[in-house]
Amino acid sequence: MTATQAKSVAGSISQMRWDWIEHDQHEDLEEIYSLAERLMQFSPLVGVEPIEKNLWAGRSILQPQAILMDITGLENWYGGEAAMADQLQQWLVSEGLFACIGLADSVGQAWAVSNYVFRKQISDTMLKIEKMEISLKSSIADCNRISIIEPRESSEDLRKLPVEALRLDIETVAKLHRLGIRNIQSLEALPRQSLTSRFGSRLLDRIDQCLHARAEPISVRSTGESIEVCLDFEHPIFVLEELQEAIQDCVAQVCRKLESIGHGAWRLVVRLGLEVSTLQVQETSRRTIPSHVIQLGLYQSSDDPKHLLWLIDGCLERNPPQLSKNLGIKQVMVQVPWTSPMRWKQNALFDCQTLKYRDEAAKLIDGLTARLGRNQVLGLSLLQDPIPERQTKSKPLTGMRNDGSQQSTERKLRKKPIEDYQSTRSVVAGNEGAWTRPTQLLGNPLVIDVQCDSLGMPTQARLATEPNKSSSSTAATQWIVQSIGPERIESSWWSGPTLRRNYFRVALDSGTWWWIYQDLSTKQWFLHGLFH
Repeated sequence: MTATQAKSVAGSISQMRWDWIEHDQHEDLEEIYSLAERLMQFSPLVGVEPIEKNLWAGRSILQPQAILMDITGLENWYGGEAAMADQLQQWLVSEGLFACIGLADSVGQAWAVSNYVFRKQISDTMLKIEKMEISLKSSIADCNRISIIEPRESSEDLRKLPVEALRLDIETVAKLHRLGIRNIQSLEALPRQSLTSRFGSRLLDRIDQCLHARAEPISVRSTGESIEVCLDFEHPIFVLEELQEAIQDCVAQVCRKLESIGHGAWRLVVRLGLEVSTLQVQETSRRTIPSHVIQLGLYQSSDDPKHLLWLIDGCLERNPPQLSKNLGIKQVMVQVPWTSPMRWKQNALFDCQTLKYRDEAAKLIDGLTARLGRNQVLGLSLLQDPIPERQTKSKPLTGMRNDGSQQSTERKLRKKPIEDYQSTRSVVAGNEGAWTRPTQLLGNPLVIDVQCDSLGMPTQARLATEPNKSSSSTAATQWIVQSIGPERIESSWWSGPTLRRNYFRVALDSGTWWWIYQDLSTKQWFLHGLFH
């Protein structure tokens, strides 16, 4: 480009606002498992792809990103496989999802074509979105991301795909690339005997699953008969007190069913069927409107009716159905789409106090989550990061693992704390008494003016507003009577733009101790913590 064009591009880039958004693994897991449950309207056998120990080449995170569906015998209800795929794609578009669909005889083939046939198309689309040539909404509405591998057909499209489409680990793909093998066709031309000795039997299994349609099991999202209780009313009810009595009856029946199989509810759904009164509607008008749905995810499985009712009451208080004299509740349905076995443990003879309040804490977490929302009840975990404000991470206490299984209550409530950061990192000086961290770390460091002596040690500091005060009055200059430092702290090279700071622990003439630092890039001073 010309110099004028280069200046124009540089100017536009400098005016852009860049925001760093941290990836929320738990939010992604909740979304993909929720999507799998909603897709059961197309097939009863729906599951999330299994996650193995080794990361597949072509993937950036060890987390499920694909949904598997068995549509055997269902295509006739939609007018064929192609028509069913089109209807499925239209539904995904209506949900605002950008998805690729692959139909084949086996899981390996369907996974390969859905993940790699449209990869170049998706990259070009994302580039056009960045250049603002097309909108994100129009790209989602494009339904040309469907690939169908005809049954019992030796498709050349599969052989043209890269070896990453075989779901191979990164080490195996790296070895194949060093040998100049980039696609499945080149790999298939090699003798099978030599592949086993060089890469192990796993590679042959992946080839057979993709090229020869070897069957693979699907771990479906819901197995067996769903536990549910439905209560229909002869006439709609318009009073919440009557609704609570009906819900209480349904929950009691559900808990008796759970107790009979030794399971507890881990996810609970309450559907309130709403209907317009027959006295206030014309015959040609629509009487039924969408149901009012309550979804609950529990911290640990439970078959206690009092606990479940308490959770449902909390949701009803937060988001009650909008009933009126014309709109009432015709049906109450309580479903348990996800259960898990109840775990019974005998308390240790001399360790009873550590387990005494575990169940009570779990019930409290469930209740707060139901009333306040999942993202409002958080737990803190320590991270190995040298930057002080990045050493903790908050995450919801009601979550799940990558495979969709329940997280251990013992791990969350009784997790052994990791070793102290100061005793495991080499950046901390040897004199631990002088280099202790402040008792209060400011969320946003305050800009301060610092005067230094000839050796670079702070001698006086001044900030516009006193910390922990909302007053806008100007603070007086503070003389520093003692200064300990500097302590160099730098960010890791893989965590984004490099941060380089010199920290000092300073004592003011007023008797207060501050934790301050100088940003070595901008030479600006900040107040980051207070010692009490």
